Amino acid sequence: MDNYLYKLKGKIYLNITNRCGNRCEFCIRSNSDALVGYDMKLSREPDFEDMKKAIDELPDPLGEVTFCGYGEPTYNFDTLVKTAEYLKSRGAKVRLNTNGQGRLINERDIVPELAGKIDEVSVSLNEADRGAYQNLCHPKFGMFAHDEILDFAKSCKEAGISTRFTAVDIIPNVSIRRCRKLAADMGIPLAVRQHISDNEKYK
Repeated sequence: MDNYLYKLKGKIYLNITNRCGNRCEFCIRSNSDALVGYDMKLSREPDFEDMKKAIDELPDPLGEVTFCGYGEPTYNFDTLVKTAEYLKSRGAKVRLNTNGQGRLINERDIVPELAGKIDEVSVSLNEADRGAYQNLCHPKFGMFAHDEILDFAKSCKEAGISTRFTAVDIIPNVSIRRCRKLAADMGIPLAVRQHISDNEKYK
């Protein structure tokens, strides 16, 4: 059975796609299809009805629910938007973890569709310039990707969505410092997050 929903540290996460346009050097996908006992490999992507069924098995209050699976959630955008809207109707706080390339993926501006449905967006930054990002994350969109990440975050902020950048704690300190400066210059906070190095022990 596909795991469309999983829990970590007492919070709910949604796994709606395995597709991703990045091949990040640090990605946990490179060493396992599992995360703390959950098989994250999907035989098919869920639609809204699949997600509603999984969510309806959860008791209220839902608290915070995050779109963050073994892929980039905006690849399954229709399911993301409809599910987020349903979660809001259930009183949940909805967060999206993204690589910030959803507009390139969907070939349109998706920010207006996220506004009012996503409370917080966390945009994975990790490097402050195009070349370094290219070498670390190998985006399918090439050098366009880094500029888009910055513009996407700016647009989310302007749309009233609580927006932050993230960086993993295993990148060089100089990269983190550069990311902090870039984020500060844009008026967007940066969170340094723990890298998941052992899928089975991460809690």
